[in-house]
Amino acid sequence: MSETRKFWGAGVILLAASFSVNIATFLQQAVQTRWLSDDDFGALKWAMDWLSYVGTPVGALHVAMTRYTAVFDAQANAVAVASLAWRATRRLAWYAGAFVAFVVVAHAWLVRGFRLEQKPGLLWVVAALIVMQLAVPVTMSLLQGLQRFGWLAATSVVSGWGRLVFGLALVIAGYGAVGALSGQLLAVALGTALSLWALRALWHHRRADHSALDTRPIYKYFWPALVVTFSFGTIGLVDTSFVRHYFEQDISGQYGKAKLIAQAFGYLVMPLSAVLFPKAAGDAARGGTGALRALWQAIGVAAFVGVAAALACTWLPWLPVRILAGDAARNQVAVDIVAPFVWAMLPLGLAALPLQFFLARAEFRPLLVPLAVLVVAYPAALWLWHESLLQILAVLAAAGTVALSVLLWSLRHVGR
Repeated sequence: MSETRKFWGAGVILLAASFSVNIATFLQQAVQTRWLSDDDFGALKWAMDWLSYVGTPVGALHVAMTRYTAVFDAQANAVAVASLAWRATRRLAWYAGAFVAFVVVAHAWLVRGFRLEQKPGLLWVVAALIVMQLAVPVTMSLLQGLQRFGWLAATSVVSGWGRLVFGLALVIAGYGAVGALSGQLLAVALGTALSLWALRALWHHRRADHSALDTRPIYKYFWPALVVTFSFGTIGLVDTSFVRHYFEQDISGQYGKAKLIAQAFGYLVMPLSAVLFPKAAGDAARGGTGALRALWQAIGVAAFVGVAAALACTWLPWLPVRILAGDAARNQVAVDIVAPFVWAMLPLGLAALPLQFFLARAEFRPLLVPLAVLVVAYPAALWLWHESLLQILAVLAAAGTVALSVLLWSLRHVGR
């Protein structure tokens, strides 16, 4: 079987799992939009975006571990994979302690800055999720790097439906945004337990000399990967914090609903990125560029679906809002901005594919300077232009277009 057919075969498995998870996610979000007030929903969406943003260093570590797991697996070096997992877990424990200390010290400032006076417990649930999710990059990167896509899909499905069941129960019980986020905490614990079982063969190497692994190449990779992922995360996540700070709480809830619809495009891109990454890493280790063809195919498919979704939201903007939140008339702000939001997020969603390709190949030189400039320019532009939600979306669209252009232009350096 050709590498391209293997790529799309694994992609179909993860795409099917993603479809199942998306159904669970949609049901969860539909319940939340109906049971939570706009203020609670806006606070929940802020918490989710902030959680992702604070976890950017952990995400960069996930990328690094996935790449080197794929490399060690290609070398049939299971001991190195086990050592990588053990040493990463130990360092993540330090990160967890530092983050909890930050929340303790800055708690009052965070509550005031993001208008959480009525729900200060939300910060502590976010802190607990950060600590719990530190195990996820280790287990998920091992499954992805070892190309165990069946287990990766199963873990995603269990976690996705777990969020629905636990979150729904706690929201109906009256715990609001705190309950919805606590449901995710329980789902993460369940998914982590399943992935640990899937990786039980590595436990046989727990008594190996883990200090023998030379981690210098990994950290040499980690720091530029952190700059790239931090820049990309800034574009996709900080807008919610600006809306939460500068606009009324009810407006932030409407913005969050429209953003959920716009982010649905990313659910198609994620499984393609997950399959592309280890393929591109192995391809680079062999000195080839065969994965480049799969990348362009994935970009073409994603662009076609993304444009179709954007056109549908342009013609019938009330429909996705009604499906997600019920009465479109009560969510008029979301209806007004959902089409511009989908168009604004489209370049950023497409950019995820070449980004993962470059991260897999450890080719950072053409990316570091443009993206480092963008990570400063984008928040500055939001600070200058936030008079309306459409103005914020225009800045988001411009930043995503620049990021996508840089990544596509840099493909000409591949293999040189």
